[in-house]
Amino acid sequence: MRKKYWLAAAVLALAVQTAGCSGTEAAQETAQTQESQTEAETEAAAEETEAAAEETEATEEETEAAAEETEAAEEETEAAAESQESGEAETEAESSAQAAETAAAADLAGFVFQSGGVAIGMNQEAAPVVAALGGWDNYIETESCAFQGLDKIYSYAGFDLYTYPKDDVDYVNSIYFTSDAVSTPEGIRIGSSLDEVLAAYGDQYTEEFGVYTYTKDQSTLSFIVTDGIVESVEYTAITE
Repeated sequence: MRKKYWLAAAVLALAVQTAGCSGTEAAQETAQTQESQTEAETEAAAEETEAAAEETEATEEETEAAAEETEAAEEETEAAAESQESGEAETEAESSAQAAETAAAADLAGFVFQSGGVAIGMNQEAAPVVAALGGWDNYIETESCAFQGLDKIYSYAGFDLYTYPKDDVDYVNSIYFTSDAVSTPEGIRIGSSLDEVLAAYGDQYTEEFGVYTYTKDQSTLSFIVTDGIVESVEYTAITE
């Protein structure tokens, strides 16, 4: 009988011990599961935080790019405005220069030759003309036969400028074309036809030995014509 009690007690103790081990294992498994869930949640939160940071960075980059585009557009607008102002200034300067040339030509009596922006009239004081034309290609001076002093010849591209002295001042005596690189303001040059001359200047001319001469105020404009083609063009001052 005592043996049966002892056996029953042993079985009961074993059952209690077994139940205790099972409870501990279950608790450990539960703790591991909770820990895994916590790690997963922490990792997910970290990923969300990283994603949010990337989105914020992308937004900042977009904002910066938009600001750069705006700045570039402002610079283009400013450059366009400056270009417009520059163009307006150039146009105004050109208009002023043309107006000055026109006014200068209007102040000159008789036929007027123009080289670039320089208007040259016969009997005009030569020094300002020579200064405006700039450097010449060749220069010759000789004792004047008709006046006291020196006759001077300044050679430029396409024409020669002759001067005569009077009271110690040089005046424009003539312009002689040396090539077809230059023309009269009416477009006549060496190589033009007689018909073009007549169309430009009309029929109020004198002709002798193929030399067609037009007179205006104290100047003449002469064309030597051979076989209907202009071979020579000369402006000449009337000094008498």
